[in-house]
Amino acid sequence: MTAATNKVESFNRFSQCVGFGKGGVIADNDPVEQEKTAKFNALLSNAVIFHNALDIAEIVRQLQAEGMDIAPRTWHRPRRT
Repeated sequence: MTAATNKVESFNRFSQCVGFGKGGVIADNDPVEQEKTAKFNALLSNAVIFHNALDIAEIVRQLQAEGMDIAPRTWHRPRRT
């Protein structure tokens, strides 16, 4: 539960950084316009994330083509004591 909450909060912080116009304030009181603004901001954030993933994949392919051995890494969370 906490991990999912943290992911959502991280996405929301990122969306605020990516968002533009009027300092992140939705100035319209119309719920339809507010929903459109929120959805466009989420779309923009997702596009930036997707583009970064494509860039990383391309760099990994280039490094592999140059002969570098790139192996997947498994991430493990440290256990809480």
